Amino acid sequence: MGEMKKLLLLGDSRRQGYEPFVRQMLEGRAEVYGAKENGRWAGYTLNSLRFWLNDFPVPDVVHWSCGLWDLGDDYHIGQPFSTPEEYERAVERTVIVLRKLFPGVKIIFGTIMPVGASDSTGIQAYNGIMKRVAERHGIPVDDLFALMHDKMVTYDRGDGLHLNEEGNTIAARQVVSAIEAML
Repeated sequence: MGEMKKLLLLGDSRRQGYEPFVRQMLEGRAEVYGAKENGRWAGYTLNSLRFWLNDFPVPDVVHWSCGLWDLGDDYHIGQPFSTPEEYERAVERTVIVLRKLFPGVKIIFGTIMPVGASDSTGIQAYNGIMKRVAERHGIPVDDLFALMHDKMVTYDRGDGLHLNEEGNTIAARQVVSAIEAML
């Protein structure tokens, strides 16, 4: 039997929710790694790579999903934490950095999942930015938004944001499927 593939999951607290399920589903077939810390917004994840990557082996595949924090107007000043231009720049730089550090690494972008029953216009706009960057760099997109659209109310953990166990299992199945397509 050949060496097991090494998979790195990067993203926010939602990634932290489905990561254990991905690990379990790929047990014996792949080693799954992820930062113990919430990746928060795209720029934070990009900056933190230089610290986190020291804790992991060289990945064969990276599944990356950041963006919900970027959309947040946490201080109620009428603008997102990261403007669309800042988000696009952080996503693009993440691709450049990962490919520089790990030549030949396969990257998958996971779209931002919806939030509860709220309007998803902003999320769809930032997913559009992510998809443009993916297209420019030949990166496949794992459409977690489409998977959970109209399902967040059912699979919401109760906070309008995070998935319950069943929701995390469903998301993990799709993440695993996207990863297996790259192996």
